[in-house]
Amino acid sequence: MDSGFEPKILICVECGQEFVFTANAQEYFAEKGYTEDPKRCKHCYMQHKRDKRGSEVIEEPA
Repeated sequence: MDSGFEPKILICVECGQEFVFTANAQEYFAEKGYTEDPKRCKHCYMQHKRDKRGSEVIEEPA
């Protein structure tokens, strides 16, 4: 099945390395309604997600 997407080479905003935005990933993004290409490579995305999760403040009930 041809999705009409072609792999794209993108540059990660975190590490500056090139990464491939595969046709399958583009199709997934389109299905989810995402309109922008990813900004981070998989490694930096996962690190960003971990950092963000770790910085959330959990308030305990008084």
